[in-house]
Amino acid sequence: MSTSRVNPTKLRLASFVALITACTLACTFGIVPRSTFDATSTTPPTTVIHSPTVFSTIEVTESPTELESTPIPTTTTPETPSPTPIGASGAIIFHSGPTGEEDIYLLQLESTEPQALASYAGSDISPRWSPDRQEIVFVSSRDGDREIYLMDARGSGARNLTNNSAEDDAPAWTPDGEFIVFSSSRDGNREIYRMRKDGTNVKRLTSDLAFDIYPSVSPDGSLIAFASNRSGQTEIYLMNSEGGDILQLTDGYNEAKYPTWKPDSSALVFASNRTGDFELYLIDLLGGEPENITSNLAQDASPDFSPDGNLIVFDSNREGNYEIYYLDLVTLAVTRLTSTAELDGDPDWMP
Repeated sequence: MSTSRVNPTKLRLASFVALITACTLACTFGIVPRSTFDATSTTPPTTVIHSPTVFSTIEVTESPTELESTPIPTTTTPETPSPTPIGASGAIIFHSGPTGEEDIYLLQLESTEPQALASYAGSDISPRWSPDRQEIVFVSSRDGDREIYLMDARGSGARNLTNNSAEDDAPAWTPDGEFIVFSSSRDGNREIYRMRKDGTNVKRLTSDLAFDIYPSVSPDGSLIAFASNRSGQTEIYLMNSEGGDILQLTDGYNEAKYPTWKPDSSALVFASNRTGDFELYLIDLLGGEPENITSNLAQDASPDFSPDGNLIVFDSNREGNYEIYYLDLVTLAVTRLTSTAELDGDPDWMP
């Protein structure tokens, strides 16, 4: 059986609403008894798709490192970073530094001076707040290959959650804060996995000859968005919290990556280079085509919503060097938050 290839039109509305309705409380993270998750899976779950072609190569790196080989637009006079986005609060974490030597930084939105949280040999990237703001999961190469680590919100007590010779990256929390979903090549190619936040009870959620990467769990816990090249090019897909009912959400959005949920679970933002450079797109899950919400000759990627859903933070090299920006979804105005000589990327807004 092949994966459904469905454009986000009104015709898709009925099937998507049916999918959400079918996700009962028994499938929602945080409501299922823990014993349901505590049995380590030894056999990959059956999915509704089988890729007819083996995709043997795909570059899986973290933004903005993967985009560094693309042309950078002519540098313009930098604007002064905004110390406090209108209507925003809290803090943003991101990675900064030369490629392969990035560290994790915290930017309080009342300030323009980032604070280093994790600084070790190797690369620390892709930080993600826990739902209760007390912990940060991230990816590090400090032990020689990419592994997933957990530390407290002050940057101390870092511990390795995945300890193997494969590449483990792209971590995302479940809304109850008990599980971490991530991508790994431990079984031969990139698949989506789930584990408890202490690294135990690892379960594979996808099983396909293609590459499944960049998972993102919906705020209500019922769905997981991810990127996959199972259709021949990388598109955005949805599946339920156990890896079933896979639905292709985008079609024709070449190299679509980094799906992130709006806080009310009604929409997704993602990046795509369908126009020749990476731009951000917003797709309403109730129907309609994705809306292009950034437009320039640079690379815009790694988006994340503010807690109120009105702003999107992202990284971009639109002024010559990768910096952190935010986009106002009402006015589509873009404001720069960082201004450093280092590469700043992959921001995550405090929930």
